[in-house]
Amino acid sequence: MPPQIKLILSLLLLLSILAVTLVLFLDSLPIQLAFFGALTLALLFLKGFKRWLQGFRLMLPFLISLSLVYLMFGVLKIKTQEADPGSISYWLQFGLGRILLFANSVLTFQLFFSLISFDELLSLPLKIGLMKYVILGKILFSNAFNSYQDIGFHQSLIPSQQQSKQRFSQRFKARLAAVLALLFTLSRESRIKGAQIDNRIAACHGGKSGGTGQWYLNLGYVVLVTVATMIIPIPIPGGGFFNFGDVMIVFIGLHAGRRAGALAGGIGSAIADLLLFPLFAPITLLVKGLEGWLSGLGHKSSGLGRFLFPLSGCALMVGGYFLGEWALPQLGKAVAVADLGVNIVQGLVGFVGGRALFEAAKYLDI
Repeated sequence: MPPQIKLILSLLLLLSILAVTLVLFLDSLPIQLAFFGALTLALLFLKGFKRWLQGFRLMLPFLISLSLVYLMFGVLKIKTQEADPGSISYWLQFGLGRILLFANSVLTFQLFFSLISFDELLSLPLKIGLMKYVILGKILFSNAFNSYQDIGFHQSLIPSQQQSKQRFSQRFKARLAAVLALLFTLSRESRIKGAQIDNRIAACHGGKSGGTGQWYLNLGYVVLVTVATMIIPIPIPGGGFFNFGDVMIVFIGLHAGRRAGALAGGIGSAIADLLLFPLFAPITLLVKGLEGWLSGLGHKSSGLGRFLFPLSGCALMVGGYFLGEWALPQLGKAVAVADLGVNIVQGLVGFVGGRALFEAAKYLDI
């Protein structure tokens, strides 16, 4: 089957399943259960048991956490949508529908990415101006994961990292050092490979490279945020995960300015959500983009501005997720409440880590 046709059919399947599960039969437990079973069987067939189990293990803590939150709502008799005191049975039944919505959205995107390979995307008749982003993005993405594994291996050889029990501050500093090394590696790689692609396009297409060099630096920042978000996935209650993505967003805003911060924060974080927890992607695109833009206001500031702007970006991230999750019927108040405390910690870690990374990067050629 031609890749264009396969991509179109896969997209139609994706949109059809999302329309049925997230819109038409939002509150139908039998339909949601049927799709959950069908999607699970399809992924078992396409991915095999081992790869399916890896994806399910990543999702399972969130499903358990959501169940506990809805149970807490019942115990506290939180008011229902009709403003009546909700019983435990009501909130558990209501919660089961929302849990299935969350699971079905994740499984639907897993199915889509199981049907479409990256090589098939490369074979699409894309214009050279778009194709260069796809090619360099793939190179940087693979390089980042391989480099991070190498960095982790060399860190494990340090005697202080071989202690059986480490304080949180020690683990955080080690992760921050690994992210700094990854930042240096990927920044250099994006410059070298991006310049090579521009030179090849100029030689083969009469100088139509379509960029001045900033395109591959911005793409490198996007990949950095995506990888930093995915590379340390620590499950948290309500869905989502604690990660170093906000550290990178704050750093990129301070280091490269508003535009780079907004692009890397919004697009980089949304890509990570699409690959792992797609239901959050629309919220993430807007909220993390604004976080990066606000952090970027500190790029040309001095003194207090380099603290207040990124701090306000992190605060906006916390409030934006709370309001966005509450407003979406597929998520609702349970996810918003469950995520609030963790997002506050996520924002504080992003501010502190991003500021520290910005100061450390001054001594490197980045």
